[in-house]
Order: sequence, then C-alpha cells, then structure tokens
Amino acid sequence: MIEKTSSRIESILESVDAAIVTIDCDGIITDCNTATCKIFDYKQEQLLGKNVNILMPSSYRDQHDGYLAHHLNTGETRIIGTGRKVSGLRSNGQEFALHLSVGKFVDHDVTFFTGIIHDLSELEAAQYSANRLASIVEELDSEVFTFSADTLKITSANPAVLKNTGYSHNEFLQKSPVDLVSGLNRSILQQTLNPLLKSPDKRVHFKQQFVRRDGSLYQADVNLYLSKSFDPPEFVVIAQDVTDRNLIMNSLRRSQRMESIGNLTGGIAHDFNNLLTVLMGNLELLELDPNDTENAELVNDAQDAAKMGARLTQRLLAFARRSPLSPKRTNINSLVRDITEMLSRTLGTEVVLKTVLEDALYDVSIDVSELENALINMCINARDAMPSGGTLLLETYNTKLEEDSIVGKEISAGHYVRLEVTDTGTGIAPEVIESLFEPFVSTKPSSHGTGLGLSMVYGFVKQSGGEIDVYSEPDIGTRFVIYLPALESADAIDNISVDSNGQAQLTRKRILVAEDDDRVRRLTVRRLESIGHSIIEAPDGHTALKLFQQYKMDLDCVFTDVVMTQGMSGYDVALEVRRIDPNMPVLLTSGYAEDVINHEKLQESGLPLLRKPYGQQELIDALQALFEPV
Repeated sequence: MIEKTSSRIESILESVDAAIVTIDCDGIITDCNTATCKIFDYKQEQLLGKNVNILMPSSYRDQHDGYLAHHLNTGETRIIGTGRKVSGLRSNGQEFALHLSVGKFVDHDVTFFTGIIHDLSELEAAQYSANRLASIVEELDSEVFTFSADTLKITSANPAVLKNTGYSHNEFLQKSPVDLVSGLNRSILQQTLNPLLKSPDKRVHFKQQFVRRDGSLYQADVNLYLSKSFDPPEFVVIAQDVTDRNLIMNSLRRSQRMESIGNLTGGIAHDFNNLLTVLMGNLELLELDPNDTENAELVNDAQDAAKMGARLTQRLLAFARRSPLSPKRTNINSLVRDITEMLSRTLGTEVVLKTVLEDALYDVSIDVSELENALINMCINARDAMPSGGTLLLETYNTKLEEDSIVGKEISAGHYVRLEVTDTGTGIAPEVIESLFEPFVSTKPSSHGTGLGLSMVYGFVKQSGGEIDVYSEPDIGTRFVIYLPALESADAIDNISVDSNGQAQLTRKRILVAEDDDRVRRLTVRRLESIGHSIIEAPDGHTALKLFQQYKMDLDCVFTDVVMTQGMSGYDVALEVRRIDPNMPVLLTSGYAEDVINHEKLQESGLPLLRKPYGQQELIDALQALFEPV
C-alpha cells in the first residue's frame, strides 16, 4: 500500500509543469522531477548529488549556503513557507525570472527542504511586451479610448484624447461616445455596434465630428472594433484628428481647380486678344478714311465694343495671374483714405462708410492701380448687397501669421498687412462661396455685371504673394479679408514702370515684323506702313532670323510676337538678334500667354513689351520710346 501511494505521489510530481527540487541540510540535491530538468536544461544525473546553487546566478549562489546554515543554527525562517520572485540559471548560463516557494519536512529524523519553482520568463516577456505597447499607446498622437459593450460608458483613454478634447481623466470616464460625437444618439450608436457584436473580427472605419469640452468641433477618421483582450469584451476607438489635413487637401483641390481655370482663361484671353487686335486695328484704319463719313458712327460703336472686349480679357488675365504688375512701395492707409472720399459719393446716402486704420501700418509692395480697382470692386459689390442700406467698414491691421495659422493657405508665415471689407448686407449662400472667385460666377442677376470682378481681385492678390478669404452669413453680412506681405525693410526696391508720352511722328524706319498669326501680321504691316515705315515680314521665328541675317545692315528695329509656332519664341528671336547685333532695338508684343507671365524673364531681357490688343497711338508711343527713350 505504501509503495502504491509513493508511486502515485511520484507520478503526480512528474505530471506538473513546475520544477520540484529536494535538498538536504548541506544543500545537496537529492530529488528533482522532469520539469526541473526541462526548465534548467539539465539531465537528471547532472543534478542529483550537486549543490543546489548550481541552479543559481552568482548573486544568489554566494549567499545560499550561509542562509541555509543560519536557519539550521537559529531556526529563524525567512522564505520557508512563503514565495518570492528570484532569478535562476540555466545550463547555458542564461539567467531567467522564477517564482520560488520553499517547504521543510523531516523523513526518518533527517531534515529536507523542497523548492517549488515556476518559470516566469515567458510571463515577464509578455508583460514587457504589454507594457511596451501600453507606453506606445500613451505616446501616440492618435486618440485611443475604450468603452463598455454593455453600459457604453468609457473605461479608459490615452493622453492624446484627453488633450484634444479638454477633459480630465475622471471627467472623460463619466462620458460615452454619445457625448463625444456630434449628432450621435444611443440608437444610432447601437445600430453601429450590433454588427460588431455579431462578428467580433469585423472592424469599421468612418468619419465623424467630435465635440470638445468647450463645444468646439474637430473632424476625425475613426476605427472601431470589439476587443477580446477584455473580459467582458470592450469596444476600442482609434481616432485621428484630420481637421488640418482636410483644410490642406481642400485648399489644394481648390488651388488646382483655380489653376486649371486660370490656364483655360489665360489661353482663351490670349487668342481673343489676337482677334481684338485685328478688329481694333482694322476699325482704326477705316476711321482714317476721310471720305467715309456715312459709316463713322458704326465704326465708333464697333471700336467701343472691341475696347470693352479688351477690358474683359484683361480681367480674365488678372484672374489667371498673367497680367504684368508694376509694384511699388505703398502705404495702404493712404490709398483707403483717397478711395473713401470718392466712394462716399458713389455708394449713396443709405450706405454708411466707416474706416478703422492701423496707425503705424506696414508698407507693402503692390501695384497701386490694381489694388485700387480691387478695393473699389469689393465696395461696389458690398453696396449692391445692401439694397436697403447698411454699413460698409474698411479696416487695416498689422498682423503676424504663425505656422499654425496658415494651414490650408498658399502663403508663408511672417508679417502681413490685413485689409478687411465688411458689409451688413444679404450675405452669400454657403454653396456659392466655394466657387465665388471663379470667372463668371456672380451673386447678382445675370443682367448686372460680368462675374469677373472678384476673379480679378483673386488673381491680383495671389500674384502679389497674398491671400484672400471670405466669411459670410445669410442676412447678416460678408467680410473679405486680404493678406498682403509686409515690407519690413526700407531698402525694398520699387518696380515702377515708365511709359513714354511722346507723340512726335518718327522718321521713316525699316522694321522686321515677326508674327505667326496671319491676320495680326497683315494688320501690323498696314499699321506701320500707314505711318510711313518700311516693313519686312516673317511668319515665324526661324524665318525672322534668316531675314535678319540677310537685311541686318538695313534694319532699324525688330518687332516680334512672344509666342510663336515652329519651336522658336520671340524671346529666342530677341536673344539671337542681340547676340548678332547688341545695339539692335527689339520690341516684344503678346496677348499674355503662358510665357509672358514670367515677369522675371521679361525683366532679365530688358526688352519693352507692347500688350495686345493695342491701338495705333499705343504702337506709335512704343516705337517712339524704343528709338527715343526718355
């Protein structure tokens, strides 16, 4: 019976996964089970008869025998009957964590000690990994929180969500997702959660507006799933604040759309300017006939219509940022004061015009006439938005834009002058604001205006390195805000364009005309011949250079279009002409296509530019300035 019991005990000891080691009073191992060999990586015969300190790192080994002797001499117990965490040593020298419980028993008047050992290495590794992941979650910018599947109450949250929402940890734990998501109620939330409860491996991704403690909103991309790591399971929310990213993406899409429209309108304006040049030129030639008095009125009407078309294309080019500017150092306050004097008579008695101007306003480098046109345009629009009267306020401020305040804008951080135009009118519908600055978009009836005014303002501001914003609420009013880069140095260079006012008739010149549009070229030849000049004409740049080589000794001037076919532009022609004869006068002309907007290239060339469409007198003035510069 005793043998049977002993056999059962031995089988039990062999079946457990804990190491069981028995030692005598000298610390010699007398018994050990299979788990001991497995955990410490020894064979049983390598352990039996050896001091148990073979299983201990040196820090424990040196003290073990002393502890054992102290207990036997004094009877004092320290670890016997209790458990503690210590370190073990495998046969390969690897240290690992273990939990040790020590018991004492006497067999046939001989004292023995039994140690029960649990390997903690895998548990500690798992704990380390869990702690590491927890630290990462704590440091994430993404917002992470959990909530109960039963009560829907929040159970935990990382610092990111507390920081962004403004709640303390205790306050946040009193909330549920219904309190944090705009427009969410318990019924809608439950409908979202039910599919996840039925399919625990499923995850959902959606966009939501979250509500901060102060009531402000932010946009977030949200991942939601049911985690089995909790018992009972809990829902995990991982949210990323994408408010700034959405602003940038919306601005990029808007910028790309405006750029595409700008390319389209710029190309149309260029071609249209060529047509207007032909119309206006031929009308002028008809007007020169003293014998045709019967059609004089018709010619005048046609000329007026052509000039109106030229103004429209100029606005299109302004929107496309392809209208050359002549910026100079300016204080906007002076401009606003001058305009308010004029506007006070234009706006009518029912509109109250007020100004608030910064005393020491920064200077800006700006085309004064273009800014004046932009300001007048916005003020007239404001007047039209207040048919029953109201208040129009013009304000200027110095401001500094930091990096976080230019998100979604196409400007850099720095000092700016802020110009505001605010009215108390009917406001602009939200669906219109998105496309407000596009050409031919207007808030007025189709019979009022062209829809190009604000597009011109937009193009001018952008080309000047600034930004324009609009804020509006129906039946409350509209505010336009323009940011223009401030000049902080008195050494800023003024770029003032100088025009010749000479009216004198030039002596006869021989001019090489290069123009790839047949109608424009024929007109140009007739115009120049009508004022006494001799012309050599070329349909493209390559032909122009061949003719220049042939007749250069007899030529007085080269007059070339900038954009021409056959792979050679007017710039190329001018460069080669100047290489051959540095003293040869060259006059450029264009309807402001893509190449011409490169103002730096034009300035580097040092060449004058006659903009299409131009009148006969403008052609005379340009040639006068070319041969007799002021």
